[in-house]
Amino acid sequence: MMKVINVITPHFPPEVTAASHRLEALVGTLSEEYKVNVFTLTEIGERAKEKEVQLNDHITVHYTNLPGYKKSWFFVRAIFECIYSFRIAFKAARKPCDLTFATTPYMFLIPAVILAGSRSRKIMDVRDLVWCYLPERNFIQRWIKSVFTRMVKYFLGKYDFITVTNTAEQDWIVKGTTVPESRIRIISNGISEDKFKRLSTIKYFQPENPFVITYIGNIGNGQDLSPILEAVKGVHDIKLNLIGDGIELDEFKRKVKTENLRNVRLHGKLKWSRLLPFYQTSTILFARLGKNYQSAIPSKLFEYLSTGLPIIFSGSGEAAKLLKQFENTFVLESEDPAALRQLILQIKSLPLTRSFENILKTEELFIRERINQNLLPVISSLLQTESIPVPEALQKDFALLEELN
Repeated sequence: MMKVINVITPHFPPEVTAASHRLEALVGTLSEEYKVNVFTLTEIGERAKEKEVQLNDHITVHYTNLPGYKKSWFFVRAIFECIYSFRIAFKAARKPCDLTFATTPYMFLIPAVILAGSRSRKIMDVRDLVWCYLPERNFIQRWIKSVFTRMVKYFLGKYDFITVTNTAEQDWIVKGTTVPESRIRIISNGISEDKFKRLSTIKYFQPENPFVITYIGNIGNGQDLSPILEAVKGVHDIKLNLIGDGIELDEFKRKVKTENLRNVRLHGKLKWSRLLPFYQTSTILFARLGKNYQSAIPSKLFEYLSTGLPIIFSGSGEAAKLLKQFENTFVLESEDPAALRQLILQIKSLPLTRSFENILKTEELFIRERINQNLLPVISSLLQTESIPVPEALQKDFALLEELN
């Protein structure tokens, strides 16, 4: 009989995000050998047309409606993420399976999946060290960050296996938890094969004037796009496209209007197919991460690299380390808008072309369907061993948590 895997994720199609695209590719890979139940949330404020959708003979998606709330309010967001992490974890625990695979960025899923009480083997897929990104400007923030970090460290030790995206995440877990390196595997971020093919073969129309800079991604605290706005301010032969959604979008709209930044265009969130014309007509692509996000590598970077277009990255850490392995990339670790402006003006005077070496390297190393194959031996090994029974002392806690849920 075919084994069953329960996948628990806050993001899945029809949501249009990098995380949902990644999970769609992963579930597709798993379904080649296993039956897969996906337990997920709708987008904020949306209602699922059907609570259970059969995608094919091997994939069933179970939706839980996520109410609307203001993401810019940290405590409100934390409360909702906590409640709904437990909801989908308990929902998944009631569906018998051989293995549970859960994935962040909702950090509350890390304790929720353990406390939900499923007796299956468990893999936690750590995609971001989000607890490390929490602010610590005052005593309360430092205390909250410390509590969440200790919580994560404790519960990560309860998993049978952990996957991460890069060595920085692996090192943090090895040094900070009881998890040995032998129970951790790096499953890199990447790009799906169909998207790679479309981006790598686009017909490119290089603009001569103005010089077009395009940013595609989240517009939030982690990205802090203020320096790029300051860098292009008043430079009329440079056009800046900002594409995406996030908690800072409304603030940026006010700033663009108040300061009359006529060379900046805010396009909001667009369907993926509508991004192609921007890739076709941009001179250079821009990405940025704040200094607190040293371990993060945004999925969007792999889209950027697939086009072969030049890339400016403002930031440091793992993302900078990745881009330095490619040509046609310009990494600026300074957060000074003046330094960014100087770099842009310097690049503007150079003859820029697409890098087909970057395209070939991306195809060789970062196609998701091939990367996901690295997970299959881990799952196969875990399924060959007997699952560990839940300690009797914890069963009362599980029952109480289920009542609260």
